[in-house]
Amino acid sequence: MLKKFAKTVVSAAIAATAFSAIAQAASPADIRINTIRLENTLDASANVRLGYFEVPDRNTTVSAFGGEMRRYDVHMARMIALSHRFYCQQPYSAGIEKVVVWDYRANNGRIDMGTFNMPCTLVEQVVNTYGLGGTVPMEVELTDGSVGVFNIQTLDIEDGWETDDFLRFVQTMKPER
Repeated sequence: MLKKFAKTVVSAAIAATAFSAIAQAASPADIRINTIRLENTLDASANVRLGYFEVPDRNTTVSAFGGEMRRYDVHMARMIALSHRFYCQQPYSAGIEKVVVWDYRANNGRIDMGTFNMPCTLVEQVVNTYGLGGTVPMEVELTDGSVGVFNIQTLDIEDGWETDDFLRFVQTMKPER
């Protein structure tokens, strides 16, 4: 938190127009997402929430906003932000760590990008490292079947070392299948 405050003061003095690459995504050219669905597992005591994340992109390796971040990287950042918003703010339940398991699909569901386990302690560590920035409206189907549009705070990943650091982090996230 202090890191973000100090950087904010310095950044404001240097350039009042600096914005996060992810936070800028609220423009009409935002990263498109077809479906976001959150589900409970059959075993409620398992502390696992299932997520489904589908995008229309056939090629997720193209630049998201004209910089280093690929759409794939932004998709990962969005899954982390969604995990934080809907499940991980309290990473433990009855002493057991909670986990969000994301089924990530591209090309309108035709390309299986893999299943990603995101333990809530990891999600919260990432949120604490980069902080949260602007909001992006996202339509989400919740566990009770209702659908709503939620303004989800995105990770506040700034240009420079934070982008490089996040890109390295994403490379460590390997799909289960």
